[in-house]
Amino acid sequence: EILAGREVRTTLATLEAQGCEVSYHAVDVRDAEAVVPVIQQLRLECGPVRGIIHGAGVLADQTIEGKTRDAFDRVLGTKIDGLANVLRAINTDELKLLAVFSSFTARYGRTGQLDYAIANESLNKLSQDFARRFPSCRVASFNWGPWQGGMVTPGLKSLFEAEGVGLIGLNEGADLFARD
Repeated sequence: EILAGREVRTTLATLEAQGCEVSYHAVDVRDAEAVVPVIQQLRLECGPVRGIIHGAGVLADQTIEGKTRDAFDRVLGTKIDGLANVLRAINTDELKLLAVFSSFTARYGRTGQLDYAIANESLNKLSQDFARRFPSCRVASFNWGPWQGGMVTPGLKSLFEAEGVGLIGLNEGADLFARD
């Protein structure tokens, strides 16, 4: 939590130093009643929402025998309900960009990540459907591998290294995202 907070503050300071106006709001995207007023306020202050980058996600790794319903719902809800709540809070006809952060786990799976794989593949399918329904909106679903930061804790980093899975550098990942 401390590292995540530091990462957010560093990112916000970097954006502000480059002349961006920044507004940060922490909200549980699974909670529509919390999401709607935040987005309504931002729309009043900034105008129509033209782009969404949906990078929400949580991990609750556990083998299927130990997976709880609550953990499964948190993982799936953060990705799927979260995106649905944000989209319901905007005028989707005004949207020009929808970028969602999925995971290679959607395609290849990982031990203990049944819920995460389902959530990310569902996100991929929802993105395909959205692209068909809103052809004037650029839609991209990025099936990322693990990044150096974010949800990749030092323990997960060691696990990926042991498996021979490289981590995406923060600058390299950001450059790829900006290009695509």
